[in-house]
Amino acid sequence: MFKRNKHKQQEEENTESWLLPYSDLMTLLLAVFIVLFAVSKVDVEKAAQMSEKFRDAMLNESAAQGSKTETTNAGEITEEELMEYLEQEELEDLQKIKEEIDKELEEQGLGTSVTTTLEKRGLVISFNNAVLFESGSAAVKNQNIGALLTVAKTITTLDSFIRVEGHTDNVPIHSGVYPSNWELSSARAATVVRLFVSQNIPSDKIVAVGYGENRPVADNSTASGRAKNRRIDIIVLSEKYSSLGE
Repeated sequence: MFKRNKHKQQEEENTESWLLPYSDLMTLLLAVFIVLFAVSKVDVEKAAQMSEKFRDAMLNESAAQGSKTETTNAGEITEEELMEYLEQEELEDLQKIKEEIDKELEEQGLGTSVTTTLEKRGLVISFNNAVLFESGSAAVKNQNIGALLTVAKTITTLDSFIRVEGHTDNVPIHSGVYPSNWELSSARAATVVRLFVSQNIPSDKIVAVGYGENRPVADNSTASGRAKNRRIDIIVLSEKYSSLGE
């Protein structure tokens, strides 16, 4: 009798012995899930913070790059830098021509539509296309031919090579005459060259080049940027750029 009771008690103890490790296992698993949840939450927060910092850094870099591009495109350069690239006499001649052209164009009321800048490649006289041409046309407006003649007359006093560049914005042209902006910009540059040659600028010292939309100086995503990109650049080349075929 005693042995039977003892055996029965032992069986009862054995049937309940698994409860303790099972409860420990559940507690351990719960702790693991809590830790994993906490870690995942922290990682998400850290990832969000890192993403925000990365975004800000990229925006700042983009803004800095944009500022740098605008400065370069605008041709801003110090006189000291010009002196390192241009000869003293050449720089003085270009400055004199620049002042004369600025004065003449201001008197003609074109001071805001034409800009002149001194760069390493020489004196750049930039006309807004709206001043010279109707949309989609390569014929110079009669009322502003005088402005081009003034420039031609002034720069003939220098024995320099002249480069005329045609530029457009990135809006595709829809014309039977000009299949693309490339042809339109080239035709406009050629028109200016023909006019200059008629003013006794030697034809072997002047060249017409059309770049279409491929050399913007401003952002084509805005109306003001596109307006700046539509231009004719007349460049009185420095001696070094002339020797490089630029």
